[in-house]
Amino acid sequence: MFGREKQPVPLDRIEVAVGPTANFKGELVCDGIVRIEGIYQGSIRTPSNVIISEKAQVDAHIEAENVSVSGQVKGSLVARGRLEILATGRVWADVTVSSFLLDDGGKLHGGLKMLGTGPEPETFDVPPPTQTVVEEEETEPVEEE
Repeated sequence: MFGREKQPVPLDRIEVAVGPTANFKGELVCDGIVRIEGIYQGSIRTPSNVIISEKAQVDAHIEAENVSVSGQVKGSLVARGRLEILATGRVWADVTVSSFLLDDGGKLHGGLKMLGTGPEPETFDVPPPTQTVVEEEETEPVEEE
């Protein structure tokens, strides 16, 4: 528009930050890392990472590669990579992830679905129990008097 072409954003750079005093409501779609420190309502979609800081309160549908939660998240969450809920993190959501880490003190209230686990087996093939052979000790007959 102003003679500049849109440059691709590196996926390892914070592109959007919602500060600790901000209260944002809406739909966020971007290419870089998203860091939320304040209050956010709506949805977040990025091929990169989302960081929810300790004081953050998020009520949203989140789709990202990796998500790190130190604050509070409500809604739904899809992490194509890893979801980590750190010690101060609280999540009230159904989550779909490839990898999951829950630190001591972190809380997840909702369903957890793992990507790439394949279909549920109809039954498990349980091998029959193995027989344990117990050898009897030979004893001499006791003579009665």
